[in-house]
Amino acid sequence: MLKQIVFISALCVPLHAFAQDKLTKIDGSILYSVNYANPNAKFKGSIIFQNGSGTSLKEWTENKIFFQCIKQLGNVFVYDRSGQGNSPPDFNMSSTKPMTAELVNSKLIKLLKINDIKSPYILVSHSYGGMYAGYFAKKYPDLVVGMLMIDPVPRDFLWSDRSLMQYKIQYEKMDKLSSREAYDLYSSLRSGKDNIISAQQFYQLKGFDMTKEQLAKLPSMSNKIPIVIVSSTYFAKEAPIIGNWFNLQKQWLNQNRNSQIFKVLSGHFIQHDKPKLICEQLNKLVVIATKANDSKP
Repeated sequence: MLKQIVFISALCVPLHAFAQDKLTKIDGSILYSVNYANPNAKFKGSIIFQNGSGTSLKEWTENKIFFQCIKQLGNVFVYDRSGQGNSPPDFNMSSTKPMTAELVNSKLIKLLKINDIKSPYILVSHSYGGMYAGYFAKKYPDLVVGMLMIDPVPRDFLWSDRSLMQYKIQYEKMDKLSSREAYDLYSSLRSGKDNIISAQQFYQLKGFDMTKEQLAKLPSMSNKIPIVIVSSTYFAKEAPIIGNWFNLQKQWLNQNRNSQIFKVLSGHFIQHDKPKLICEQLNKLVVIATKANDSKP
C-alpha cells in the first residue's frame, strides 16, 4: 500500500472551499499536490492544472485575482511534476529514460485516483504543460469535459536553432551525468551563466521527441471535448520554435462547436497579465460541462 505524507489545513475562503495539501508516493517518486475542494460549486467534477516548463504550481496561485476567481468555479487540483516546486526529483530518470507525456500522465492518473479527485475533469494547462494535458485528453477522453490551453506549445513543432544553441554546452555536460548529479549541479534554485536550464527541463527536452511520438500514436482529440486556446502576442514574436506560433497552436483544436482560439495582448503568462479574462474562459467551460451533465437522463 502506497504511503502518503499528509498535511491538512482548513482555510476559510469563498464558497467554503478548503485546501488539502499532500505528498504522495507514486512509482518510487513523490508528488506534491493541493486540492481546493468546493462542495458548493455547481460543477461536481475537478479542474486539473498542468504547469508549464520549469515552473511550479505557484504560477496558478500567486496572482490572487486569478486564484480567488478560479476557486469559486469548482474543485481545483494543482500539483508539481517531479523535480518542480515542492515535488522532489525522480532519480529514476536518465538521459535514456527521460520525462515524457506517457510517464507524466501515468503518475498523474494514479495521483488523481489515490487522492480521490473526482471526475469528470476540465484540464487547464500552460505552455509546455499543454503537451501533457493534450496527452491526457487523448488517452482518457471519457474523463475530460473541457480544456483551457494558455499559450500552449503546438502539438507537433520543432525547436528553433537559436533555442537549441543556447542550451548546447550545458546540454552536453548534463548528458553525461547521473540524475542525482544533474539535480545537484543544475537545481532550478540555482542560477548563473552555466545554469540556463534546470535538470527538470533537461529531462523534459530529452523526452521531447518521444512525447511527440506518443501523442501521434493516440487517437485524434475527441470532438466531444470543447477546447479553448488563448494565445499571447508576446510569443507570436518571441516563440522558441520554427514556424508561426499562433497558426501552429491550432493543431490542438477539434470540431467541437465550442472550440476556439484567439490572441490577446499579453506576455506568455496570460493568467498573470489577464487573470479575469482567463477565469472567464474557464467559467464558460464549467458552464458547458455543468449543462451537459444536467441534461443527462
